[in-house]
Amino acid sequence: MPVARDMSFDEGWKFFLGDPDNGQAPGFADGNWRTLDLPHDWRIEDLPNASDDGGATADPSLYAFHTLPSPDGVAPPVIGPFDLNADPKPDMDITIPGFGRILMPGGRGQGYTVGNIGWYRKHFDMPPGGNRRIELRFDGIYRNADVWINGKHLGFHPNGYTSFAYDLTPHLDPRGNNVVAVRVDNRGKPSRWYTGSGIYRHSWLTVTDYVRIPTWGVQVTTPVADPKRSVARFAVTTANAHTAPVDASVRLTVLDPQGRAVATQTAEAQTVAGAGEAIYHAEIALKGAALWSPEHPNLYKVRAEVLIGGKVVDTVTTPFGIRTLLWNGTVGFQLNGKTYKLRGGNIHHDHGPLGAVAIDRAEIRTVEVMKAAGFNAIRAAHNPPSPAMLDACDRLGIMVLEEFSDIWDIPKLSDDYHTHFVEWWERDLSAMIRRDRNHPSVIYWSVGNEIPSDPNKYGPKLAALVRSLDTTRPVGRGGMNVAGFTGNGAGPEIWAYVDVGDFHSAPSSAQRAAHTDRAFFQSENTVAHIYDDWKLANDNAWYVGSWVWSGWDYMGEAGSGAPIIGRSLKEMAVHAYDPVTGKIPYPWFSNAQGDIDLIGQRRPQSYYRHVVEGLSPLEMMVERPIPGGLSAFNVGYSWFDELKSWTWGVPAGQPMLVRVYTRGDSITLMLNGKPVETKALVETDKCIAVFKVPYAPGTLVAVASRGGKEIARKMLATTGNPAALRLVSDVRGLTTGRADLAHVLVEVIDDRGSVVPDATLRIDFAVEGAGELAGVANGNPHNVDSFKRPRRWTWHGQALAILRPGKQSGWLVLTAKAAGLKPARLNLQVAAASRESG
Repeated sequence: MPVARDMSFDEGWKFFLGDPDNGQAPGFADGNWRTLDLPHDWRIEDLPNASDDGGATADPSLYAFHTLPSPDGVAPPVIGPFDLNADPKPDMDITIPGFGRILMPGGRGQGYTVGNIGWYRKHFDMPPGGNRRIELRFDGIYRNADVWINGKHLGFHPNGYTSFAYDLTPHLDPRGNNVVAVRVDNRGKPSRWYTGSGIYRHSWLTVTDYVRIPTWGVQVTTPVADPKRSVARFAVTTANAHTAPVDASVRLTVLDPQGRAVATQTAEAQTVAGAGEAIYHAEIALKGAALWSPEHPNLYKVRAEVLIGGKVVDTVTTPFGIRTLLWNGTVGFQLNGKTYKLRGGNIHHDHGPLGAVAIDRAEIRTVEVMKAAGFNAIRAAHNPPSPAMLDACDRLGIMVLEEFSDIWDIPKLSDDYHTHFVEWWERDLSAMIRRDRNHPSVIYWSVGNEIPSDPNKYGPKLAALVRSLDTTRPVGRGGMNVAGFTGNGAGPEIWAYVDVGDFHSAPSSAQRAAHTDRAFFQSENTVAHIYDDWKLANDNAWYVGSWVWSGWDYMGEAGSGAPIIGRSLKEMAVHAYDPVTGKIPYPWFSNAQGDIDLIGQRRPQSYYRHVVEGLSPLEMMVERPIPGGLSAFNVGYSWFDELKSWTWGVPAGQPMLVRVYTRGDSITLMLNGKPVETKALVETDKCIAVFKVPYAPGTLVAVASRGGKEIARKMLATTGNPAALRLVSDVRGLTTGRADLAHVLVEVIDDRGSVVPDATLRIDFAVEGAGELAGVANGNPHNVDSFKRPRRWTWHGQALAILRPGKQSGWLVLTAKAAGLKPARLNLQVAAASRESG
């Protein structure tokens, strides 16, 4: 049986949290280390001696300051991956029994999780067959990774997001028992948000002939995208590891979306020098091509074969999409000649209870949920995403703004990428562009985000490097106008090397007047400006839309999106702040800014956005009661604390604030069949009508009209008491591939099957059969129970359990129980999957 070219290297690693001496030595005793499969993030795991449950922090009230531990209070127990002994100081040392003294840096930036040093080791036999070149590739390690093979140091890679590879061939023992060792050092203050720690993306073993197509050696561009006749251009690099030259040719076969060969061409033969490379070029016309677009994400493949003496010695198959891009100040943004307004959302790379691990199904679900929530674009903020994420965007049809880094040579934090930027930026940026330039979903390159200053003029250098590797997409810089970050604003020196006005606030009329040839957008926009931004986009061709901060809630930057309340705009305060210290205290651990919460459920601002952007005619929300004399404000990154609920434990007659979102010109509200009030809406209302309704259980109905005709109605009904649990899976079955997952939503329902919207109950999980519980969570931004233990409190009547299949087929059974409620049971079949692993 022939050896596969690219094999997963994820299974059967040994892991140790700590820094043992001589851990790279082939004979090092690692028998007591934990065995695990990659991807892996130790930062999301329970600390030693963690307590069993932290249910007290599940209190749904955002305003009960007394429930939050104060810096001088009695230290609560250690729970999950978080340190409850921590106060809000940005840096500190703590001592955990049985674990020792560790640095607890970053505070709320890292969600109060622990960094440290970790080691990985893997024992493996050399793949069969002679005359083979063997390469080890990592999709991403966070961060400062040293790699050894059989005690030989292969190299150091500091960037936590870029992919990299090493040639193992000269150092392998053909008799077997080869050992790869990886040391990961994630101490200090590396980032403003949660990063994860460890080998959190896939690893691969590539086995080839000595004459081969190197990693990312195929480039595809499509200068003509027309259903009648499209043109695809190919550049294929061939590398020769022999000392003597060889004569080789490259044969290209294009496969259509159904896998049928539709064109074949052989590039002219060349002599490839010893220890050298050659680039083969070809252009192929395709008739009746199916173009790639968000509505129809058609994917082709090109099979590139290297031939020597008529024999195929290497084959690489590369997906691509046929599409063209146009950005300018006249049309804005066009894909295949069609104008698009970008409805984008910023995302970081973590997956809530999974931490940073880039399991394929988690990446796919993120794209599915974002697209279902109305987004047509994501911004990978502020680093290259995983290959699995971009593959999902290609297949599902969502456009991507890909960004290089949050930092250049001027720091934002003491231990961030600035410490390695000067030495590594060319290698890291080249890796990003060469790896991702064939993805049709990527429509724009950003070389940085909110760069504090650029005294050494790196901006032009970065942009020039991008253009040397890809000329098909515009180059820009995120937040080029942000005062206090750029220092000089969007000045001439920035416009000299960017193609698009990439702003973090609405562009000024002066900026637009000075650059009428450029398209503009906001790569970060706040929820408070949804309406104004969408109007700007629809009224001006040159303004192409925005990416809201943020599309999906993420760990770290804790409490940044917490509700803002006060007596007036002059006397407001972020209500997650401790009223004494003025800081956002533990246990807030996630940012609470997302249109989508930490477990993938839509938050109120997502429904408002749907109305503004014409995706829904009507939505209705009810604000959670606020302490007397105070009001809520949708300013900055915050939105109102409201629910799709008419179930409230308040006295009858208490005024409840009801917000109705609609593009109608009139709203009528009815309570239990009786009219409450009718309000007319004008443009200055920005699609929002506000009512005060005396609370009474029953049904609340909003009827939207336009021009005197009803266009939609919505109803909220008071639910009964919690009666049972319901399990809803995002997949119907699983495979034994370790890249698969099932995300199972747990719902607390009443006896009529309605979700009880703010039920706070402890759920206990049991998993049997062909798999395991990979993580549990809820959407509560300050409930820090363990993500790994089989129990979780609900938030807004919901929680999430994530199942990962095992390596044997069978049935995977999840049972959920809560005291006094009817339990729920879910059976998922795990079918055998063909896969190759290390």
